[in-house]
Amino acid sequence: MNNPSVFLLAVHNHQPVGNFSSVFEKAFEDCYRPFLRELHKHPAIKFAAHYSGPLLEYMGEKEPECLDILKDMVASGQVELLGGGFYEPILTILPEEDRQGQLRMMNEFLEDNFQIRPRGIWLTERVWEPTLPKTLARAGIEYTLLDEEHFHYAGIQNLYAYYITEDEGYPLKIFPIDKKLRYLIPFQTLPDIESYLEEIKAQNGLAILGDDGEKFGLWPGTKKWVYEEGWLAKFLSFLEEKNIQTQTYSEVIDRRPPAGRVYLPPASYEEMMEWVLEPEDAAFFKRLKDENPAEARRYLRGGFFREFFLKYLESNHLHKRMIMISRKVNRTSNEAARKELYKGQGNDPLWHGVFGGLYLPHLREAAYDHLLKADALVPSESGWHIGDYDQDARAEAIWQGRTFGLLLKPAFGGSLVEIDHFPLSRNLMDVLSRRKEAYHVRQLSQPNGKGKSIHELAKELPAGSENFIRCDRHPRYSALDHFLHPETTLEKFQTAAYDEQGDFIDQPYDIRVHEPILRLHREGHVLVAGEKIPVCVQKEIEPQGQEIMIRYMIRNLADKTTHLKFGSEWNFYQIAEEIAVSQNEVRLCGGRIRFEVFPRPEIWHFALQTLSQSEKGYDIIHQGFCLLPWWSVTLSGGEEFRAQFSLRDHRGT
Repeated sequence: MNNPSVFLLAVHNHQPVGNFSSVFEKAFEDCYRPFLRELHKHPAIKFAAHYSGPLLEYMGEKEPECLDILKDMVASGQVELLGGGFYEPILTILPEEDRQGQLRMMNEFLEDNFQIRPRGIWLTERVWEPTLPKTLARAGIEYTLLDEEHFHYAGIQNLYAYYITEDEGYPLKIFPIDKKLRYLIPFQTLPDIESYLEEIKAQNGLAILGDDGEKFGLWPGTKKWVYEEGWLAKFLSFLEEKNIQTQTYSEVIDRRPPAGRVYLPPASYEEMMEWVLEPEDAAFFKRLKDENPAEARRYLRGGFFREFFLKYLESNHLHKRMIMISRKVNRTSNEAARKELYKGQGNDPLWHGVFGGLYLPHLREAAYDHLLKADALVPSESGWHIGDYDQDARAEAIWQGRTFGLLLKPAFGGSLVEIDHFPLSRNLMDVLSRRKEAYHVRQLSQPNGKGKSIHELAKELPAGSENFIRCDRHPRYSALDHFLHPETTLEKFQTAAYDEQGDFIDQPYDIRVHEPILRLHREGHVLVAGEKIPVCVQKEIEPQGQEIMIRYMIRNLADKTTHLKFGSEWNFYQIAEEIAVSQNEVRLCGGRIRFEVFPRPEIWHFALQTLSQSEKGYDIIHQGFCLLPWWSVTLSGGEEFRAQFSLRDHRGT
């Protein structure tokens, strides 16, 4: 008698911290609830399920039916729950103490609510680094799932089995997720799936599938295909009728030995390692893959998740701020601060591809909201602190008060990188720069027919997209010092088509602290009528309780009269309803914060918008506002121009 096929299914479900409540509601309505209801009708079909912490918390508050069904299936042995970092962090980029804390939080939640301790975890975005076995084994974890690409890079040929690896003698079992199954289920017909399962069975192998639960109803077109046209119900009946044996991953471990030992290089799924590449590198990598045989794939890996910190300065800044706050929180026993820290460690705002939430302001805002709450719960020493928070070998200046917090980069134009408003738990400067993306240059036709995975869907750039595909010359920091060509207009400045006459924007400033004042100083040059004129810029930043004062002094160091068009650029994360600009005052956060400028300037202001891709196509996303207060000044030799900016908490006044 032939042995039955063995099919292992793991379904990963996740919504990020800070996602809109309407998204959670739609996800349960179109996907999570109908999936559980359908599987519950087939108690003999076993599978593994992972729900991230935000979903588990939401389920407990808003979805009692789903929670009850899940509890029943866990108790009956139909479902094996997978653990993981509770708020779905990329474990490899966290300090070890936070890795253990996130894993422990999930373990304890599952034990308290389902009376089980997970033996396996869903590894967020399948981001693997070779030191993970020790982390996971210390947390009581026996196994995880990785993409088959990880195994290709290690030269593994048999992908229908599981393997064992180790770090410092700490073991971990790992299952390769079958990429072909990922693209077949639920997008193709049952005969196609049956044919492939027969191939695996002929090799006495395991059919291993682990993938996003959202593909069963939430991805474009899948609700109609999976539920309304009955694909899932037919598939489950097919498994029963064809005597395809479903098992949990723990059952396989208990019944079969691993196929061997492996050591896997750092990797994620194939698409992720392409998304992390810069556009030119991505195009070159695609040519390499197209021009070389399949056997070469072991040596063609694409990028590495941490390279998102190189590709996007905003991702790097958020990550390094998290590390800074983590060190501060972990020096205490403040559990409320620790939970806020963990909520701020979710992976979604740190990267971008078809998925990934870096381009979504509400997800970045949520991360900062929780990190700043954690920061505020742990007292800081007063005064300015000089240190290298982002490990670029250049010192930054940091100040934290009860109302505002500041982070400056003297090495990059003496600019402000972050302005925190603690009463609102908001980073006012959380603005994403406009940059070139690989998909900006692709013009593809929409495919016809059903059964397309998100990764297979071609997309067409929307009409007028050229107006949103712009590259900023520099990060959207603030207090950036511009000396503009006299003929520069608002339109030229907005489209980054202006002439910068000075050498101040991205150049280093000297820094001195005279508490409570921080002084920044640079002597540079401004090109005026073809001649380099020596100019000094000095900035003083003085926190005053509920107000921040920024004083400018521009001095003409030449011995001749000079005409200058000087502006100080400021970028704020605000939606249109929150901001109002008048002659010398800008109201932020609906008037709760006032930004004032003296003497009265001309103020250019405009919205910053990006064109990004998502699983649904392309999105034009509002990222914030750019403000440029500027003055035309005429200075004789040695003469100075002075200006003053104030940022003031105006709540209740």
